[in-house]
Amino acid sequence: MAPANRVGFLYSGSQQSMKGQFAAFKSLLPAGINLIHHLVNNNYSQLLPGAQGLLNNLDVLVAAGGPISAFAAKQATAAQSNPTPVVFTSVTEPVESGLYVLGSNLTGIAGMTTEMDAARLRLLQELNPAITNIGVLRNGMRPNQPGQWTKLTQAADPRLHLNRGDVNAPGQLQQVVQNLVAANQALLVTADPLFNDQRAVVIAPGGHPLNIPAIYQWREFVDDGGLMSFGPNLVEEYSAAANFVVRILDGEPVANIPLYQPTTFELFINASTANALNLNIPPSLRARAHVI
Repeated sequence: MAPANRVGFLYSGSQQSMKGQFAAFKSLLPAGINLIHHLVNNNYSQLLPGAQGLLNNLDVLVAAGGPISAFAAKQATAAQSNPTPVVFTSVTEPVESGLYVLGSNLTGIAGMTTEMDAARLRLLQELNPAITNIGVLRNGMRPNQPGQWTKLTQAADPRLHLNRGDVNAPGQLQQVVQNLVAANQALLVTADPLFNDQRAVVIAPGGHPLNIPAIYQWREFVDDGGLMSFGPNLVEEYSAAANFVVRILDGEPVANIPLYQPTTFELFINASTANALNLNIPPSLRARAHVI
């Protein structure tokens, strides 16, 4: 592989929220790769210009941070006569959304994030069967939100009452979380780079830890003091994305590389947070969880 290979990395969030997974991604790339970053720090209007700006003499474009980045990369490369290969990461329902089409210039990681939200609701109920009102934190700027909400409500236990709180600008996050916490018995935080980027605000809005149980997509929230997470391993997903990039740089057509779909899902519980909330972790949960 020639040392002049150029790999673009487009990300919808900030460098701070990418540390672990980006380190895993970068560590698997061969020496000599020219890795060019463009991070928009949750300013989604800059994703398409950022993708277009990266495409000059690029061998592979990595679209990281969910469907918003991936669709920007797809739109930017669609204008090329010879579209640059794109590897996207952690995208909900890439086939159903129309992002991934077999034989196109895009492949990547099916995140299995939103698809598992109904299971997260069941975990909250298992933690405390008395829970009936659950707030759902969503990023209203994500593609396909209406369809995702419909699927979630259809899959939820009919005894549950779900109250959604949509963040339509980054500056609204703290207030939306506080409103949801005030009106509900528990909180489901859906997958989104903005929420991962602003974990401190989601876990402790206004500097005060949540006083209700909350479940998140990724272990990183639990490491930072969140109560519980259930989902795939982000580091493994970004490692898979790096493997795709290497295969493309070695000459494998992107159309021959199928989607990667996680098959292992991990449950993490923060024991200190559970104690602070006066929660007794049921033996059925404790037996399946990594309690940290």
